[in-house]
Amino acid sequence: MVGDFTRQLSKRADAFETFSATGESLRVQFENDRLTEIRQGESSGVGIRAVKQGKIGFSYSSKADEIDDTAEAALRMAPFGKPYAFQFAGEARSPHTRVFDERCSKLDVEKMVRLGTRVREVIKSVAPEAMAECTVGGGVSSSRIVTSNGQECHERESEYGYMVAAKFAEEGNFLSTYRYRGGNQYIGDDEVLAAAREAAEEFRLARTVAPFAAGTCRVLFAPTALSDILMPIGASVNGINIARKTSRFVEAMGQKLFDERLTLLDDPWHEQGPAGGLYDGEGVVTRQRAIIEKGVLKGFLHTLSTAQMCGHQPTGNAARAVSSQPMPGAHNTVMAAGNDALADLYKQAEGGLCISQLLGTFTSNFLAGQVSGNISLGYLVKEGRRVGRVKNCALNVNSFDLLKSRIVGISREREWVGSEYLPWLLVEGVTISAR
Repeated sequence: MVGDFTRQLSKRADAFETFSATGESLRVQFENDRLTEIRQGESSGVGIRAVKQGKIGFSYSSKADEIDDTAEAALRMAPFGKPYAFQFAGEARSPHTRVFDERCSKLDVEKMVRLGTRVREVIKSVAPEAMAECTVGGGVSSSRIVTSNGQECHERESEYGYMVAAKFAEEGNFLSTYRYRGGNQYIGDDEVLAAAREAAEEFRLARTVAPFAAGTCRVLFAPTALSDILMPIGASVNGINIARKTSRFVEAMGQKLFDERLTLLDDPWHEQGPAGGLYDGEGVVTRQRAIIEKGVLKGFLHTLSTAQMCGHQPTGNAARAVSSQPMPGAHNTVMAAGNDALADLYKQAEGGLCISQLLGTFTSNFLAGQVSGNISLGYLVKEGRRVGRVKNCALNVNSFDLLKSRIVGISREREWVGSEYLPWLLVEGVTISAR
């Protein structure tokens, strides 16, 4: 069927690309100590880019069997589309493999409900006043990309993840401590329950408020907060901002921009990583690449289009859904571990803060390096440990400066934050405002 369709489309379009996907998932959610949702879903769809007279038309359908109608719509849209200034992916095969876990296609809803109930019990046993929340679920999906330039690639993916949280809300006092992880393999109940206990124990610690005066201090960023600090780098290596020349990294390839202890990899094949794949959203073969290596800028994130606009080679970083056109995006971002034990970093952060969560950073000017926001979960550090939560504090830092000249230490320990595998980072000279 695919062959017949592509032969017909080849006669009508100057060039084309089809992206089809199917998936099935199961999720169970608890909120405010109660089971609130069981959601089982199936999805499918097709997106087509068709070129006619040098311009690209795009159309999609949420029904994979509507491929003919979708192609017709893409051809009708072509006169109004952008110029076709690049080439769709050509034939290529990835030499790598990626884990596919069949267990993610056989999830048991009753077992998942029991797990959510046990999560609630664990949180309540540690912090009785907390409201327990839990989401657990996963599924499997498959995708296929076919282009007029000879590429035809297919991938099957599995995914599973959880989020557990202990929450408390009253007027003028909102607190949420959580743990979450996703991956392409089934995650055992023991890990989920251990994460629930950690979230509850952190909740108990955070219920104690520690006094903190505004000023400049050392800050230990937990992986969940370090993710925000790294956002300016992600924005600056994005191929769209390189093509538009709005990034300060446009002419910086090969330059040492950061502390030599900073290395960031874009890793599409990480065994534990929830993102990535053997091919990107345009059918380009993916590869593991350094974005920052020992402080030196080594790579950008490109689609076929942005690579062509910049005169660069494609990087295999096109991210998309059936209903969207490709945009540059990272796979799994892996930051190199440091040489410091986390316990030693806590000792070196004496009198400063350990920040776990920031709020409102999305309003920051990332291209300028700015990261600003409220500290929604931060702790005063005394005698090598967290002694209580600080309230009504905020920060405004320049990440480029922070990561270039203010790093004190990087932990050997790392944790997953979404599709980022990050350590703890201790920096100095951070100004904290408080009221």
